Amino acid sequence: MRLKQAGTAVVAAVTVLLAAGCTPDEGNRPGGDLKGVGSGSECVIAAPVKVGLVLSLTNGAAFAGEYQKQGLELAFKQLNERKGVHYEVLLEDDETSPDKGVAVYEKLINTDRVSVLVGPTLSSVAFPAFGDAQEAGVPAIGISTTAEGIPQLGDYIFRDSLPEQYALAASIPAAKQALNLKTVAILHDSVDEFTSSAYTTMKETLEHEGIRIVEDESFKTTDTEFGAQLGKVAAAKPDAVVLSALPGATIPLVKQARSMGISSPIVGGNAFNSPFMIGKLGEAAENLIVGGAWSASSGTTGNEDFINAFTAAYGRAPDQFAAQAFTAAQLIDVAVRADCDGNREAIKDNLGQILELDTILGSLSIDEDGEVYQKPVVQMVKDGRLTLLDR
Repeated sequence: MRLKQAGTAVVAAVTVLLAAGCTPDEGNRPGGDLKGVGSGSECVIAAPVKVGLVLSLTNGAAFAGEYQKQGLELAFKQLNERKGVHYEVLLEDDETSPDKGVAVYEKLINTDRVSVLVGPTLSSVAFPAFGDAQEAGVPAIGISTTAEGIPQLGDYIFRDSLPEQYALAASIPAAKQALNLKTVAILHDSVDEFTSSAYTTMKETLEHEGIRIVEDESFKTTDTEFGAQLGKVAAAKPDAVVLSALPGATIPLVKQARSMGISSPIVGGNAFNSPFMIGKLGEAAENLIVGGAWSASSGTTGNEDFINAFTAAYGRAPDQFAAQAFTAAQLIDVAVRADCDGNREAIKDNLGQILELDTILGSLSIDEDGEVYQKPVVQMVKDGRLTLLDR
């Protein structure tokens, strides 16, 4: 049976607890009495439910991880102000590194004995880390892991982050309709697994839409100079550029494109979904187009309250990374309160039964395979701000 829930979004700050690591052992299940009485708003659980957060707070993806940390802080403080269930939150920095991500996942699973995990920030870190969660039988929720294949890692793996292929499949047709696109050039990172997957989706979507590819150029993840590729793109004079790149390459590539006179709209991936990225790009960000899961302009349940609370707490507006993190806490609370049970197995079972939950991301469902379903939004940078693309 699926759970059908409708609720308002949740807000506010969280206590972060850290602990030392140890080797995995047989006694790594959560301690305390996590099976409560009642259900929903009447649920009462005696022991705190431990939630492990693994986020990129340093190095390449720190701009996203910091937004995610703040979104989760807001959500869990609000949840802890409700009666019946208390969440004890433990935060770890994966340093944007797969090896570090695996190490802190093992610590949270085996030493801290958390009931559920949130994060990591990047898909490249999530693939090995989620494997450990699956093996240990600990539910894990991806909040920005948009790569193809994430839910297929196992039945304990979930995400509320709209897959990149769905976002691209929405943004390219929207850009075609709004801007009458007939030709594009593609620029893509051919080394990274995530960007390579997105590149395949881009080509398939462009073919389906009847948009002609006039130039197709690749680069390496660590590249910082793109003059050769951009020179060919400029000569092809496409109606738009479609870009698949990680954040590290996105900033210099877009800036160099604009400096070489390429003023065409640039359709990109998840890295564009942040005021931080737009701020780093400055004037070069104008006419960037991106599909995603959330917009500040959306009239979704609780969205205005979330934006106001986040801005008041942190002195800046939230982005999609904060919104998806914020929503993950709501999903955990729904799963815990469904059977009033904070144990791993109960949370896992109930996360896979969420149907049409009203969230700041819109109406959201998660199936038994851990995949999220929601309507994408498409935005374009105008006057330095992400705004819904007029179609």
